[in-house]
Amino acid sequence: MSKYYLLVFSFLLFPVFSFSQPDYNVDNIPKELKESAGSVVRLDERTLEVKSPAKAELNAKFAITILHESHRSNAIFRQTYDDFTKLSSIKIAIYDGRGKKLHNISKKDIIDMTNFSESALYASIRQKVYKPDYYEYPFTIEYSYTETYNGILSFPTYACITDYDMSLEKGSFTIKTTEDIIYQEYNFNTEPDINVEDGQKVYKWEFKNLKPIRNEDYDLSLYYLVPIIRSAPKNFEMEGYSGTCDSWRTFGNWIYNLNYGRDILSSKTVNEVQELTKNLNTKREKTKAVYEYMQARTRYVNITIGIGGWQPFPALDVDNNGYGDCKALSNYTYSLLKAVGVESYYAIIRAGANSREIIKDFPTNQFNHAIVCVPDDNDTIWLECTSQRNAFDYLGTFTDGRYALIIKSNDSKLVRTPKLTANENYRNRNATIKIDNDGNVHADISKKYGGIYYDNVVYLTYLEGKRRMDRVRDRIHIKNFTLSDADYRIEELKSSSPYVKEDYPVYAKKYVQKLGNRLLFSVNFFNTIIDVPSSINKQESDIYMGHSLIKTDSLEFIVPDGYYIKSFPDNYTVKSEFVEFYTNYSLDGNTLKYVRKQIIKEGIYEANKYDELRSYLKKISTADKSKVLLMPEE
Repeated sequence: MSKYYLLVFSFLLFPVFSFSQPDYNVDNIPKELKESAGSVVRLDERTLEVKSPAKAELNAKFAITILHESHRSNAIFRQTYDDFTKLSSIKIAIYDGRGKKLHNISKKDIIDMTNFSESALYASIRQKVYKPDYYEYPFTIEYSYTETYNGILSFPTYACITDYDMSLEKGSFTIKTTEDIIYQEYNFNTEPDINVEDGQKVYKWEFKNLKPIRNEDYDLSLYYLVPIIRSAPKNFEMEGYSGTCDSWRTFGNWIYNLNYGRDILSSKTVNEVQELTKNLNTKREKTKAVYEYMQARTRYVNITIGIGGWQPFPALDVDNNGYGDCKALSNYTYSLLKAVGVESYYAIIRAGANSREIIKDFPTNQFNHAIVCVPDDNDTIWLECTSQRNAFDYLGTFTDGRYALIIKSNDSKLVRTPKLTANENYRNRNATIKIDNDGNVHADISKKYGGIYYDNVVYLTYLEGKRRMDRVRDRIHIKNFTLSDADYRIEELKSSSPYVKEDYPVYAKKYVQKLGNRLLFSVNFFNTIIDVPSSINKQESDIYMGHSLIKTDSLEFIVPDGYYIKSFPDNYTVKSEFVEFYTNYSLDGNTLKYVRKQIIKEGIYEANKYDELRSYLKKISTADKSKVLLMPEE
């Protein structure tokens, strides 16, 4: 699993020094915590004191021993702050393998930098970063700091293990509060110790000697494997806007109130969209016209200043400026639809191709994106408003198949977005492959991509010239091929099920192996490689396949004059609960027709079925190595 999915934990490293000399000698780490570990969290203590619905303070101490270079990134101190969060009292120290303190880090060595890319026009979110320059392993780095909150939606998530092959010696999370809170625990069964101290209710969770989790093929996200505590104030306040987390209805009311009155448009724009849609009869036609109008007039920029991290800019500002973030553009689209009499709703969602699922029974801020929902008699229409190129009523893997919170006055509710099906997630490849007597081939190729595969290749339609062709060639895995730029064709066809189509010829030199006067070639013309997972003693995580997929190849191999097909593989079928695989061969004169079809079935499967899955994938890999023998005619 990519490290990309683990970056969501980087903000969780909350470190506060004690005055006594800590024991960071690596020899004193329990043996079972070092086995197969790249790093060991020696201590992760965080104490959150809630002072009001809007104010709280977090004091934390964190120390981690880096055993191997591969875990060096876990030694980086990185903490964000913004208009609502003050970061102070940062202390960092480095210890050698024997636990001897080498030096304290100076404040001037801690970098203060923006936390956003060039797409951010207005952003108040920044980060303090320190990357250690010590390279003798093992070593320990110790952090501490204080965060002061002036505006709270939810409390920092506690996850004491944030990477594969990371173990934990000792961790604790404490909440002190006179206010009502809500919390949920995941992937462990221990209830907190709850006491009353000095008039405050104190919740404390403790963890000890947690072994490292191995990074496995087809495993679940780390989020579903390590102990995690999510918590939030039952009553919260951000910049004077108060809300409650009693239910999705009450949380949605807070968003509704943030948006209220921000749907005013200029009379010029209202007249334009009304004129644009006056002769359109259906809600779908009007919505499509308005959506494309919005796309043509706006562009996406990131805006996170103060309450602007949650509240959209007024529609009139977007109207005048021509830009906005996901909130502003979604609110603008909602306002345009309202102007032409189309009912729609602003919706918030957790976006990302591999984003974790929203926790249904924990009504708090778990969202990072905004879209628009348009109820229709036949089918709900969903609008992604941040792209000038996105197809109408298409969400893609960024927001498909997950809960969105539909924002209504006193009636907000979770609704699932449609998930891309196997028939929508397809990659079809067709080729006519002419073999000459020297073993070279000329192939006319046509490819079509939908769903996940469309999402992965549509960017090629935005590129031109050398930039495009360099990427096209990188994606072709045919041996010894050449491709002329002038012969390459690509187009995108937009609809609620958009697709990309590629057409091009290639010449592949010596693709066919010459064995004396015989010719031998692989049916795996596109060099498809099946990812067969490694052999392990025991899979710990359940097996996860996120989407159903269908991949089909239809190839025609035309035999050169003077040769005939001596032998070709038998048809082959593999069927299981995870995958299906079919090959079919048919001979028509001097043409061998070969069809390969592979179906991946989404789901979460029990870990004890890992060997079964591996066995099926090995069979497919073997089938892909099949060859055809040509003999000279007598």
